[in-house]
Amino acid sequence: MILSFISVENEKLLNSIDVVREFPEVFPDDVPGLPPKRELEFSIDLIPGAGPVSISPYRMAPAELSELKKQVEELLEKQMIRPSVSPWGAPVLLVKKKDGGVRLCVDYRQLNKLTIKNKYPLPRIDDLMDQLRGATIFSKIDLRSGYHQIRVKEEDIPKTAFRTRRFIEGFSKIVMPLTQLTRKDHPFIWTEECERSFQELKEKLTSSPVLILPDPNKSFEVYCDASHQGLGCVLMQDRQVVAYASRQDMNLNVVIASDFISCGMTTITSDFLEMVKQKQVQDMRLNKVRELLGSEKAEGFEQDMDGILRYKGRICIPQDKELKKLILEEGHKSKLSVHPGMTKMYQDLKKMFWWNGMKREIAEYVASCIVCQKAKVEHQKPGGLLQMMEVPEWKWDSITMDFVVGLPRSAKNCDSIWVIVDRLTKCAHFLPMNIKWSLEKLTQLYIKEIVRLHGVPSSIISDRDPRFTSRFWQSLHQALGTKLRLSSAYHPQTDGQSERTIQSLEDLLRACILDHLGNWEEMLPLVEFTYNNSFHASIGMAPFEALYGRKCRTPLCWFKEGESVMVGPEIILQTTEKVKQIQERMRAAQSRQKSYADKRRKPLEFSEGEHVFLKVTPTTGVGRAIKAKKLNPKFIGPYQILKRIGPVAYQIALPPFLSNLHDVFHVSQLRKYIHDPSHVLESEAVQVKENLTFEKQPVSVADKKVKQLRGKSINLVKVIWDEITNEATWELEERMKDQYPYLF
Repeated sequence: MILSFISVENEKLLNSIDVVREFPEVFPDDVPGLPPKRELEFSIDLIPGAGPVSISPYRMAPAELSELKKQVEELLEKQMIRPSVSPWGAPVLLVKKKDGGVRLCVDYRQLNKLTIKNKYPLPRIDDLMDQLRGATIFSKIDLRSGYHQIRVKEEDIPKTAFRTRRFIEGFSKIVMPLTQLTRKDHPFIWTEECERSFQELKEKLTSSPVLILPDPNKSFEVYCDASHQGLGCVLMQDRQVVAYASRQDMNLNVVIASDFISCGMTTITSDFLEMVKQKQVQDMRLNKVRELLGSEKAEGFEQDMDGILRYKGRICIPQDKELKKLILEEGHKSKLSVHPGMTKMYQDLKKMFWWNGMKREIAEYVASCIVCQKAKVEHQKPGGLLQMMEVPEWKWDSITMDFVVGLPRSAKNCDSIWVIVDRLTKCAHFLPMNIKWSLEKLTQLYIKEIVRLHGVPSSIISDRDPRFTSRFWQSLHQALGTKLRLSSAYHPQTDGQSERTIQSLEDLLRACILDHLGNWEEMLPLVEFTYNNSFHASIGMAPFEALYGRKCRTPLCWFKEGESVMVGPEIILQTTEKVKQIQERMRAAQSRQKSYADKRRKPLEFSEGEHVFLKVTPTTGVGRAIKAKKLNPKFIGPYQILKRIGPVAYQIALPPFLSNLHDVFHVSQLRKYIHDPSHVLESEAVQVKENLTFEKQPVSVADKKVKQLRGKSINLVKVIWDEITNEATWELEERMKDQYPYLF
């Protein structure tokens, strides 16, 4: 059975019911006063240890205050409430009823949190519906002011107290000497100034209030002032004070009197409003709008009592560049705004102002702010689509190389691995070495292990390690006829082949040492063998098979004696076919990689002569050249583009303090400079290290210390980087042991 609705067409009025007329004392129009004392009284049982709770009263508009005063006076007259000095206190608020009236409610939520809850189970609705079977008459009972018909136990009455605020002019300034005594790390010294503040505060608290009740039918006046000690605001009406507001905390320096102003007219004495009014009169377009006020063509426009034209309550800003500039600078560069983004700035300003093209102009202004361009991190896809390198024509024709450093020193005094990879077959050689070996010794190792086995490559791809950029290394390969192709500055993705191989090498080494408990240098030949016999998805086979045309003989892969083998032209034909097959597979793999990578990138191009900002990060040479500071700018510049080097690299005109940096950068390291005529580009006062050797090796450890941070002990070491200049920094001991174990 479902009780769907009850018709109100035949509902009778209360006074027309016979039983109501017969017992009028039971159905009064209003509760006359306190209910009689009964056996049961309402008690407020608190959880053990609960103490008094006092909440500040809520602000109310004049109409609400008028209704609140009326209802409080009625309750006082009926003796349902009484003046109190209880330590408890709850705020009050007014809630509209269905009949249009207003109900006075006390917000006892904080008190309720301290009470012992009544766990009596509520009846189930479906059970009650089942019991209605056979019923033909339904009734409803509603007590008039039901809460006022239940007496509260005498000892619990103080817990039901509610409070109102008393206003003291200049409160924050008066109590400032006392407030200072409560600050952390401030000595508690009672001075004459503190005594005067204390006595004045007592006098203010014990004197009668002088605030008047506001009249919503009259205009308001707002007087504001500010100093280094705090902010103050006075709301007045007919030259009498309505409300005071003050702040000593300069971070809370926005004073809003909307509780009063929202329902009345406001006069704010301000030179700005006078200037807007004068500019509006000079704007021909706004004058035409003013003539059409009240018509459909000017819907939303209105003129306030001060003669200022508004659109949907917002001040109409005329087409005046100086006025707009004043508003934009105040909304973006003032100490109260501190360079917000476009969306936040627009949302803040549109609450007060309106003009045609406002959103677009704010976006252009924020985008051209030179401080934002330098200081803010980009939250967008990195620039520059993936550029794939050409597929090599033959085996060991094009190779890549890089170093794995920071390994534990081996028995043969090796602490690094020279990784050299053939780009076509993916075949790799892992050569143990010492990071301090001279270039002559590295050259001998290169000729012995690479040139001897595979011949002289036509090109070598590497990063800008000082060994690869040295004159000796460049002269050697110029004589051998090898072209050196170095990556752009601080963009290791160019040599992605070596980076990926190094990841695999480290994983294999780590697993091999854990399984067989050996020295890493002793395990390196087995790791190289395993790597070259592992399947590579990009070429569809193992590097060994790609290099030699057949699978390597292992305990898991062996060939029967007498198996037919190809000789002569057949071997050449099969080898050529296999190389073509590998090339096709590499091109297909590159196409997949580019398609996937470009989804997370965006195309970004510049023209010669344009200016760009250069990214400053710990991983770039710029970051290592500049002395590290927490609040360093994210970008420096702008600098002019001299030349485009390839699809995604540009040559930049660097300043003298960055002259030791390679001047070609990947587009992901650059940010477009948006010019504005107001910008004055001066030489930046950037602190630069005296020695711009970016791949610097530590010399020694001079000192140690332990720093406590958030309850944790952090071991630091003082590392000497240059014995001549005595340059030293404090570094994490654990990281230095991993990267430079020879120091310890």
